[in-house]
Amino acid sequence: METVEFTVGPLPPGAGPFLTDQLAALLADHPSAVVVRCEVSAVERPTRADLDHLARLRLTARRAGRELVLAGIPPRLRLLLELTGLAEAFELTGLAEAFELTGLGEAFGCSDVGAGQPHREPP
Repeated sequence: METVEFTVGPLPPGAGPFLTDQLAALLADHPSAVVVRCEVSAVERPTRADLDHLARLRLTARRAGRELVLAGIPPRLRLLLELTGLAEAFELTGLAEAFELTGLGEAFGCSDVGAGQPHREPP
């Protein structure tokens, strides 16, 4: 099974068509590729535009009969994918892990479920 590499970094809004054209050309050059490994480690401060770009790339890959797999996902991007529901599209799991990696679990008081609640014995 052949895998091709595609790298995405922070790009300005509106760059989605440019990226999808690049991915389509890459897939045309590698017709036997089944999986596109999309390196996203440079997207450390993700924006709505970055989410749009990733969604467009996934759609482009699926239309070509390929799978798009995200690699090197920074914690903030993972959390944003989880919160927006796009994690399901990319088959990611672990909202609790994303909160832990970003430190937001403690900020929202999610690090210790039930903390501060009085202990009650079952009836």
